Amino acid sequence: MGSWTETETETKVLEITLISAQNLEGPKNTIRNLKTYVMIWKDPSNKLRTQLDQIGGKNPTWNDTFLFRVTPEYLASVTSGFSVAIYAAGTFNDHLIGTVRILVSNILSNVDPAVKPCFSAVQVRRQSGRFQGVLNVGARVVDESYFPALYKMPAIGLHDLMLKVEKQRRTKGVSSHDSSFSDSTKTTSSLPSPEASSQAEDPLASHKAASGFDV
Repeated sequence: MGSWTETETETKVLEITLISAQNLEGPKNTIRNLKTYVMIWKDPSNKLRTQLDQIGGKNPTWNDTFLFRVTPEYLASVTSGFSVAIYAAGTFNDHLIGTVRILVSNILSNVDPAVKPCFSAVQVRRQSGRFQGVLNVGARVVDESYFPALYKMPAIGLHDLMLKVEKQRRTKGVSSHDSSFSDSTKTTSSLPSPEASSQAEDPLASHKAASGFDV
């Protein structure tokens, strides 16, 4: 993962959602159905990947969200951006379909991105240099405290973050099982309902409900 200096204490979380693409062109001389995924990065040493779309062909849908810790200065700079590469999965090797350079200033509109997600369609550039296809992207800025599990991590996929939180929750549940097992005097009436417990233990539940993206 990329480095993160301790002096950068005032940070935000920038959500980038790679939604879908249209009119992509796969590798020449292939009869395979086009199956694609996307790599995205702010720091080349920390590249993140979407799931593999297996049914959309030239018009894939991913709907994968990625979280990046950024400073207010980064958000305000007109040169700040992300690199995106779209690949076609192959039998032995994956093939680069095209690339996109996403400038943050072009996505975040005058509408407050902390209140309402912003969306943009960006042209995909093939290796030949010509444009072919469009990538649909969404963005939103939230406070860092919204994702405490992201602490000191420069970037992560939302799906991977949810798995991390779930793993921590299960580990915590196992470690507390031994101490609670011996306390047999507690009655079940004093315990919260399963519904209340699951809501309290899922710090991302409110985010999934409030987000404007289908993640």
